[in-house]
Amino acid sequence: MAQTVDDVAELMDSKADRPKRSLPLPNSAKYFFTAIVVALLLLILAMGAKALRDAPPATIQVSSQGLSPVQYQSLQQTMSRQTVSSFFTNDLQSLRDIAMGLAWVDQVSVTRDWQRGIVITALPKQAIANFGTERLVDAKGEVFVPVDNNDLRQPQFATLQGDIEQAPVIMQQMQQINDWYAPLEMQVEDIILTPRMTWLVRFDTGLRVIVDNENTAQKLLSLSQLLAAQLHDRRDEMQSVDLRYKNGFTIAWNVRQESDTASTDSAANL
Repeated sequence: MAQTVDDVAELMDSKADRPKRSLPLPNSAKYFFTAIVVALLLLILAMGAKALRDAPPATIQVSSQGLSPVQYQSLQQTMSRQTVSSFFTNDLQSLRDIAMGLAWVDQVSVTRDWQRGIVITALPKQAIANFGTERLVDAKGEVFVPVDNNDLRQPQFATLQGDIEQAPVIMQQMQQINDWYAPLEMQVEDIILTPRMTWLVRFDTGLRVIVDNENTAQKLLSLSQLLAAQLHDRRDEMQSVDLRYKNGFTIAWNVRQESDTASTDSAANL
């Protein structure tokens, strides 16, 4: 009897030690489930594409932040002529390029907003001087036509003149001169760069200066130092200064003397 029990126990142990076998799925079942998954994915893609096709065109909203009423109206009119297929359009760069095509626009941001649609936010160029009589120029030397003609009548603006391609150079020269002559309480009111690269500068004090393109910076800096020192007491008598000389300069006076020539021997060496 004991042997029979032992035999039964050994038989049970041997069955427990055997690895359990999983029934393999037939190939037909595998193909069936794979087909179902693929069909579901295709259905989802088809439904998404249909939703995009049937979605109404997205609304383009122009933000008025940072814009004057005239600037906002100009940008709004431009963007109102544009259409986008849907909220999820990838053509946002084209909208940005169109907004940047406006001469007075400096920066543009195009974003998606679930409530408002496609939002256009623009920053205008900040003019710091006139360029001629019909344009403005910003701190980077970029010349543009303002959307509002009233912006051309800014009494605090200096006027730059010359070739538009030379605008950054003229702007940089004006800023440098203003830095040098600021201690004298003199600021550039008009500055012209001629085709022959001659500079004509008129200050807000009425003094006019003409200088060529040879050692221009050194000549203008030296003149500011002379006006602060040797010529300080006679600045109000000076009408113009001609710096187009290698070893000196000439002064046209407002009183008595018609002109006075200063050279390396009589005044200062520029």
